[in-house]
Amino acid sequence: MVVQGIASSPAAELFGRIMCWIRRSQNLSEVLAATVEEVGQFLNCDRVKIYEFLPDETGRVVAEWIREQRLPSLLGLTFPADDIPPYARELFIKTRARSIVNLSEHQIGQSGIDPTAPEEIRYRPLDPCHAEYLSAMGVRSSLVIPILQETNLWGLLVIHHAEPRTVSEEQIETLQLIVDLLTVAIAQFTLIEQAHAKATRESNLNQIAGLLHSLSTIELQAALDCTVSALNGSGGRLWVYAKSLAIEPNAHDSQHPSHCVRLFCSGSQPTMPENAPYSLLEEYSAWKDRFRSEQDPIWTIADLYKESALRNLQPAFRSTDIRGLVIVPLWYRQQLLGFLTVFRDEIETEILWAGQIDPDQRQLYPRQSFEVWKETCRGNIEPWSANDLELVSAIAQQFSTAIQQYETHQQLQALNANLELQVQERTARLEQATEQQQVLFNVVTEMRKSLQIETIFATVTQALRRSLNVDRVCIYQFDLANDYNTGAIIAEGVEAPFPAALGANVEDRCFGKEYASRYQNGRVSSIGDVDQSALQPCYRAVLNQFAIKASITAPILRGASLWGLLCVHQCDRPRDWTEAEIRFVTQVSVQLSIALEQAELLRQTNEQAEQLIEALSTLQRTQTQLIQTEKMSSLGQLVAGVAHEINNPINFIYGNINHIRSYTSDLLSLIETYQTCYPNPPSKILEQSDEIDLEFLREDLPKTLASLQVGTERIRQIVLSLRNFSRLDHAEFKEVDIHEGIDNTLLILQHRLGSNREVIKEYAALPLIECYAGQLNQVFMNLLSNAIDALEEVDRETPCIWITTKQIEPNRVAICVRDNGKGIPEQVRSRIFDPFFTTKSIGKGTGIGLAISYEIVVQKHKGSIQCISDVDHGTEFWIEIPICQQ
Repeated sequence: MVVQGIASSPAAELFGRIMCWIRRSQNLSEVLAATVEEVGQFLNCDRVKIYEFLPDETGRVVAEWIREQRLPSLLGLTFPADDIPPYARELFIKTRARSIVNLSEHQIGQSGIDPTAPEEIRYRPLDPCHAEYLSAMGVRSSLVIPILQETNLWGLLVIHHAEPRTVSEEQIETLQLIVDLLTVAIAQFTLIEQAHAKATRESNLNQIAGLLHSLSTIELQAALDCTVSALNGSGGRLWVYAKSLAIEPNAHDSQHPSHCVRLFCSGSQPTMPENAPYSLLEEYSAWKDRFRSEQDPIWTIADLYKESALRNLQPAFRSTDIRGLVIVPLWYRQQLLGFLTVFRDEIETEILWAGQIDPDQRQLYPRQSFEVWKETCRGNIEPWSANDLELVSAIAQQFSTAIQQYETHQQLQALNANLELQVQERTARLEQATEQQQVLFNVVTEMRKSLQIETIFATVTQALRRSLNVDRVCIYQFDLANDYNTGAIIAEGVEAPFPAALGANVEDRCFGKEYASRYQNGRVSSIGDVDQSALQPCYRAVLNQFAIKASITAPILRGASLWGLLCVHQCDRPRDWTEAEIRFVTQVSVQLSIALEQAELLRQTNEQAEQLIEALSTLQRTQTQLIQTEKMSSLGQLVAGVAHEINNPINFIYGNINHIRSYTSDLLSLIETYQTCYPNPPSKILEQSDEIDLEFLREDLPKTLASLQVGTERIRQIVLSLRNFSRLDHAEFKEVDIHEGIDNTLLILQHRLGSNREVIKEYAALPLIECYAGQLNQVFMNLLSNAIDALEEVDRETPCIWITTKQIEPNRVAICVRDNGKGIPEQVRSRIFDPFFTTKSIGKGTGIGLAISYEIVVQKHKGSIQCISDVDHGTEFWIEIPICQQ
């Protein structure tokens, strides 16, 4: 990295700050301004400026920093090209020479850049003209470092001092690194500007293409306006042969009637003199002579008053500010379609040349290499750049393609107009058939969507009525329990003002005997005039009931049975039904029959699916309960086995404690007798008595034996509770004391209750209960565990659990477990007995404890269990079971 070449820490910090400016700045001017300020403060010089070369080889100060106004500002001033002669610029490019001037010693030094062999600064006498030039600016010493972009001299980094000053090689190398960094930054911002300009050109081109390639119209005027704007023009013209647009000319007529044209104008336009031979610019010979073939390039005119070919047209532009033109021929496959022209106005520029008169006395020295003046330039023209020509060429291609496509489109429209008359006649014949097929399609679509038979019937009746233009279409369903003689209208589409018949019950005593079998075999009936037809009186009465003048009736079958009828009614007049209409109604009735059968199959499938889902759910619950039961059974066996194994040694210990107490008492009595008979025992006995602390043993040994007896008694109680809780001998209904089961459960949960939770038992005098003791113990375990969990989640001064039992009926008892925890919200309480529903975190609850408890109480013991909860106050579980199972 170039930072490694900076020896001093301040230089490294300078380099880092400038890099930060480059990274966070949005434009180059910010970077340059920050750089000159950082360099000026680093060198403590009087002026730091960045000088940029312009395309005409003049230069402008684009960034400047001055210390305490020791020198006048040159920011924004332009320097003549002669100030830095060509040989000096060439030297800057070839050797990247750094120029160091010391006016007091009249010397100028140059240092080139050669990384393989560093070169010392070579000094020579300073040119008097150069010395006078610097003195005129008040400069006594200076340092100039070139800024290159590839092989081009972009500008200079210039350091000025109002007093003589020596610049070290280390400072020069530091500044060179800064210049190298600026070179990268300038290249970076140049690429960004080029990318933005390219994106803008592409956006403009896409916008113009969108206007030109519209499917319905060709927006030539709008596209021309966008073209003028995209090229920074002041006006523009689009001259197109009217034949290409396939329209009558309505703008301008040429001198040659066979060459009628259409002209579109935008912005500033020339004014043709009254005595001009042609009314349009594009008709002059300059255009014809210039563009003879498709290979002729774009015509760019920097200044029309300097273009001899446009001498005859110059009077037309006198009244405008137009000076520049670009003219593009619109070719398409060797056919000239027209011309695209864009104008640019002359621009007025103002240049402030360096050395402008200033009250500062240092600016009053005579200057011979430049003259101070403010120049206002009129008649300047913005040149047509390569990017402009590339863009206008692409735009012209879009115009050519769009015009040709539009012409083709117009020709196709003319051809289509001739075909349209033929198509209309055929379309009229097909419309009815298409509409009828659409009705069938709607039926099939509704069948595929949902098979909701009511929706299908409603859709069909409305669509069929509109398609046939009849007064009523209805679907009639038979009452199969009455031999097809009665039924009801279940769907209808009716045209006002005829009354609706939906829901009407119909009775025709002769239908079942006379017509049912015929319709079941697929008969379709059509009546053109009810009054003139030979019908059964009962059938005629039904038709007259609904004011029917003509009808088509088709069967709707479900399987092989006649389910109903599709009825089409004309109520305002008789009607001669066509074969196509009868066939169409028949097709609709067949589709309705299919829909009816599929709906029935769907209903059966849904029922089977619901049964399977219910069976699967039951199986899952049963499987879970079996697993839980097996776990409890295994746990019971384990508990019983452990209790048995512990019970034997405990009974042995418990049984021998009394013997040990008796033996110990005898031994202590014997020792006391010895002490009485031998008050002065030998010294060895006294030493051993002191060593074992005989007096303490005589006092503590009875206490130890008493503690052993209490501990073994406690173990025997726990073992007995475990055996009673497991209840391996209670797999069937037996009479048990449920208080014993509750107490055993509390004993097992004693480690969770601790000393800070109080259990209040309110037992009533209950008879023995006929039950599955082990299963009821499991219920007590689940309820008490949940109560302890609830107390752990709240901070109560006195967390309590109340256990209450009572006999509420001669053959029914109640067990209540209540806590003063946080309670259960209603939306949770309503689901707590659902399998796998839990509000506990993963790993703490399975959601099956209360579900199994519910099944044990309700299904196994024919009882009931309910949850009563008050949020923030606690929860109560109320269990009722019979005393005797009947």
